[in-house]
Amino acid sequence: MRLSSAERRALAAKGNRLKARVIIGANELSDATVAHVRQAFGDNELIKVRISTDDRQQCLQAAQELAERIPCELVQRVGRVALLYRPVNEADDRQVASTTA
Repeated sequence: MRLSSAERRALAAKGNRLKARVIIGANELSDATVAHVRQAFGDNELIKVRISTDDRQQCLQAAQELAERIPCELVQRVGRVALLYRPVNEADDRQVASTTA
């Protein structure tokens, strides 16, 4: 799923009022951490994740890897905070497909 620049701007504007729901270390992208972030999406399409590191490149890599493993879209990363987007209906479709397989 690719977001247009207009969609990214709209999602970033919505994300301004959100607080980080999950805090992870940049080196802590285990299966359990990924599952915890998936669970944080719940009924929400948009969440913020704080990545604890001082290295800018390491933070970006962790955010991109997390987005790939969820799977979701990395809307933006500002400082140590990544804004992630996953439509609720896509998450529901994946759960139905995995339970019927």
